[in-house]
Amino acid sequence: MEKSTVGLVSVVASLAVCAAAGLLGYELGWVQFGIVPKLTAAQQLKMDLKNADEEAITLICEVAVSMPVNSLDTPPKVHTETLIAGLDFKNLNGWYQGDFSISESRKGALVMQGSKAVVSRPAMFERFGEMVIGEQFTLDRKDGKFIQTVTFKGDRKVDIIKGYCGKLTRAPY
Repeated sequence: MEKSTVGLVSVVASLAVCAAAGLLGYELGWVQFGIVPKLTAAQQLKMDLKNADEEAITLICEVAVSMPVNSLDTPPKVHTETLIAGLDFKNLNGWYQGDFSISESRKGALVMQGSKAVVSRPAMFERFGEMVIGEQFTLDRKDGKFIQTVTFKGDRKVDIIKGYCGKLTRAPY
């Protein structure tokens, strides 16, 4: 064989190996060509939950509580506090411990809105001379921002708690 023929055979063999490796990578999903289709929010949530290492998380939060004193129109009393919150992605519910709490025994419904987890539940009790009709908290999973809101009759919403949360990790014992 001539040198040019040997070189040509080497090039063709190399191209065939590269093409086979590329095809195998494409079939296994390692290589993608074109535009990846956009997922709906529900499809994205299912993908996130499928790929998540955890079905539930517990969070520790440092917050500022801005509690009305006698009525909603008076200046609130503000203090800082540490509280625990939890999100259960498998059962789509959540809870937190606070002044108006969505407790572990009476969890709220969890809905994901982008990176925000929104946990809410209806309520029916009186505080500050007003009827409370709902409670909710949001937790942004990107930055850990926590906001707890109470809804009063007449759709008046008051943010009672604001702060930041981080994932609680427990040491192995």
